[in-house]
Amino acid sequence: MAKYTKEEYALAKKQSDELLKLILEKTGVSRKRIHELAENEFVAANLDVVTPAEKKRFDRLVFGV
Repeated sequence: MAKYTKEEYALAKKQSDELLKLILEKTGVSRKRIHELAENEFVAANLDVVTPAEKKRFDRLVFGV
């Protein structure tokens, strides 16, 4: 695995942030919306840790069979 200096890491992080900002502007998507989508994906990917009894608490949500 390659070693990076603090400066190289900072530059890569800056470019990553700039790229995300550019793509958000071009697509009209907000950071808040991305956060919401990520949360939904996380919940869907981890439903296996919730018991059937616990799922009953969430009667307004639909769970796949």
